[in-house]
Amino acid sequence: MLQIQSVWSPSNLEATQFSLPPLTCELPPRRRLRHYLVGLPEDTQLAIDRLHLLHYAERFEWTRAVQIPQNGIVINSNYPGEVLRYLRRDVRINAGDESG
Repeated sequence: MLQIQSVWSPSNLEATQFSLPPLTCELPPRRRLRHYLVGLPEDTQLAIDRLHLLHYAERFEWTRAVQIPQNGIVINSNYPGEVLRYLRRDVRINAGDESG
């Protein structure tokens, strides 16, 4: 019969213990930035896919396609079947950039 015994000395235990730095809950100030894509559904999806490949935004962050009525919303539709896709991002502000 084979028996394996593990022995930990107190000096080894002290060497493996460490303390974490205190957590802070303060987040840097942010401003909201909005992206709008208007176009045919396949074109807006292609733009979203490209932004995803560039690691700019995840696909799921965009809204679903919103049909633009013939009379438009605030943005006039140039072609029948165009949709609107929307992404809202929060942009970090550096301490000296709070103007605007």
